[in-house]
Amino acid sequence: MKRLSAIGALLVAVSLLGAACTVGGPAPTDWKVKPATIKVVTGEDMDAGDEPYVIQVGFRSKLGVAGSTHVQVASQCRSGALPATDAAPNGTTVAVPAGSADVAFPQAQNLDIGDVLLGTAPLEIFGTLTFVMERDGILDSCAMTDAFESALVPVMHDALETLIASSPVPPTQEQLISLIVDNIGNFLNAVGSFLAAIIEGLGNPDDVIGVGVQILLPTAGAFTDLLNTAFSIGGVFLPGLESGFIPINGLPSSVKIRVGSLLPSAATFDFDGDAAHYVYSSTVGA
Repeated sequence: MKRLSAIGALLVAVSLLGAACTVGGPAPTDWKVKPATIKVVTGEDMDAGDEPYVIQVGFRSKLGVAGSTHVQVASQCRSGALPATDAAPNGTTVAVPAGSADVAFPQAQNLDIGDVLLGTAPLEIFGTLTFVMERDGILDSCAMTDAFESALVPVMHDALETLIASSPVPPTQEQLISLIVDNIGNFLNAVGSFLAAIIEGLGNPDDVIGVGVQILLPTAGAFTDLLNTAFSIGGVFLPGLESGFIPINGLPSSVKIRVGSLLPSAATFDFDGDAAHYVYSSTVGA
């Protein structure tokens, strides 16, 4: 009788897991993280106005798929969409020109728990580091964009390849959730360390007013609820913070970190530092 009960329980578990997956994985969607506006509350320049702009570093890496990490740079400077001189006096909100610094994530799949455990599709970790800048440098130079690409991209790539792409996919739901929470926590702590070191060593031809970090998880259904619960228990994501911002000890006020689902959303980053006070907004959309 006990054996029959155990078999019945196993069949129920398998059927529930199967219901939480799609053969071949869900249909892919193309997503973009799009800078929207920068409000200069208190400017950095002691003149008629600031020249705020955005550089984004985007990344994606598949759990358990070695060599799947990709890191890219998008910049208003490279796209020729920098603001005019003195464009933003105190109290001014400047719109970031559409498409000038977007990070695209094509062919992303929002997975349920069964998709990952049954191997129908690999889970990807997506994210962006958005550097909100104030233009001080030579007008025809993109020195800061070049510096982030040469100094930050290789470090980001290696960290993601080690923590995400080279991690084997665990066989159970509990182990999978624990691995994701632990590795994202480790990655975020690493981000704080190498951001500080790299920014300090750049020479700062333009000023970094703030850095907005977004970790975007392409989950669906029960998988989303399981991860949110795990982040709450682990102290990574505090319940009740609907905006998804999380505290990391030792990070300066100029660095804000948000964890959320890869779904249509908007986020606002308030960078109130010694040099300037900017409020930056962005959107995630298809």
